[in-house]
Amino acid sequence: MDSPPPRFSETGGPRFIEHIHNSPPYQPYQNYNTDVPSPQYGPVDGDKQMGHRLSNKERPTPPEIMSPGLQSVWAGEGEKEVAWPGQEPQPHQYERPAPSTEGRKVCGIPRKSFYVLIALVCALAVGLGVGLGVGLGTKKPSSASVSGTATATSTTSSATSATSTPTPVTNSQYSIGGAIDPSYYSTTGAFNGSGIALASQSFAKQLQTSTEGSLVMYFQHHSGQIRWQQLSSNGQWLGGSASEVVASDAKNSTPLSAVAYTSNGSSIWHIFYIDTDNRIRQRSNSNTTNVWVDGPINLSNLTANSADQVGMQACWYGSDYGDVDYTHTPLPGQNGDVTYSTDDVGMHVWYASDDTTFQQLGWREGDTQWTFQQSWTNLQGHAGVGCYSWGPGTTTYVMFVDLNNTVNIYWKDTNTNDTSTRSHPINKWTNSSISIPDVNPSTSLGYTNYFYAQSAATNLIMGYNISWAAENTTIVGKDTFTVQGEPGLPGTHMSVSALPNTSGGNDLVVFYQTNGSDISEFTRDLVAGQWTSVDIPVPQS
Repeated sequence: MDSPPPRFSETGGPRFIEHIHNSPPYQPYQNYNTDVPSPQYGPVDGDKQMGHRLSNKERPTPPEIMSPGLQSVWAGEGEKEVAWPGQEPQPHQYERPAPSTEGRKVCGIPRKSFYVLIALVCALAVGLGVGLGVGLGTKKPSSASVSGTATATSTTSSATSATSTPTPVTNSQYSIGGAIDPSYYSTTGAFNGSGIALASQSFAKQLQTSTEGSLVMYFQHHSGQIRWQQLSSNGQWLGGSASEVVASDAKNSTPLSAVAYTSNGSSIWHIFYIDTDNRIRQRSNSNTTNVWVDGPINLSNLTANSADQVGMQACWYGSDYGDVDYTHTPLPGQNGDVTYSTDDVGMHVWYASDDTTFQQLGWREGDTQWTFQQSWTNLQGHAGVGCYSWGPGTTTYVMFVDLNNTVNIYWKDTNTNDTSTRSHPINKWTNSSISIPDVNPSTSLGYTNYFYAQSAATNLIMGYNISWAAENTTIVGKDTFTVQGEPGLPGTHMSVSALPNTSGGNDLVVFYQTNGSDISEFTRDLVAGQWTSVDIPVPQS
């Protein structure tokens, strides 16, 4: 390829790029549907080894453009309590025997029985009033603003107006945007909770002389469509209109992942997302066809978790550079351009099938279908997935968040010519000795040159320099940093990359949302320096 490797994903990384899944801390959501069918594959023993820029041509718009419908809400009703007045005592004027009440009746009922009946009716009315008051007055609508900067809460109220609109009961730490409150749905710009994916799209050998741009960003428009924008060679973002549509059937706040590479002289892009039926979907394109078509993963009919925030990641593995030389950022541990190649190239996909389980599939270049590889359990299914599998050597890495909101890094050496040992098993995923605690439960994870995750305490994006060495993998403590700028929405989707710049150096880029209708880009020199930021203009229609 004549461009930086697609190193991104709602994480980042070469050839894939995905979510680069809103306000103060949220309340737990207890209604996720975990009854999701498993992938329709036979049992597999272990992990089977598998085995930017778009042109200026106008992309065809899908014939049917539709936006996912918003969740309906209901209005509560109240009822007044009824109380019976007590009997006023009669004045006592003089002493005389009380008249007999024997045989007297009220409304045709013996007097004593009448008063007993009245007492029972009073008790029943009071009990009914209290019950209705508690049942109808335990929720009140959120006062959160559209920008998502206020916390949606569930509180107890003594009364509820008949015209009020109660907030849906959700766990906000696993939700974003309109899933927390309908007022959070964005009506301009990007979708509140948009997935974000990046792909290197320029295949010119020298970026400085290229007429093509260096990067394409995929996102969810407020209409619900998945669209793309292109970073032009002069630094301007172009596209993002109804003419640049990848898909129109995406679920709200879907994660996005992109994989870009070259094969037999063609530049190829794959976009992964979750549709409104919670199925994993793939759309593919190339510079030879310039048309988006369904990819082979659609044939597998894979069903993801139905939650608002769902982890999903596609990742390229094998040769970082495809079959074309191109200008690229340095690989970790390398001082300059290093060219290598391997015949075993393809993609992995991880997706959450329920709240605590991920499924892993693989695809080799040239295959017509995806192959199930294994299940991962006891993980945070609402958080994203990170990966690094495009560097030299035979070891690949994947990152998950566990149920304690700690990032764990797993490695696997696929070189079956080596001897397996207890400390260095071959062809088996193994948890490394390093971890990153206290991340947001719905954080995205991204890697390109640095590893990124969202802090639970501040909602800022943190960067970590990782020295990749299988069981000896470490974090370079002196090279940990915070992306300087506004905190992200809690659980914001994120995508990261590193790009050559026109001055001959390299830049880190991080994309995420800060207010719910934006997509903000943060940039810093690869080695050091201050972060700068800009909001990418998103067409309104």
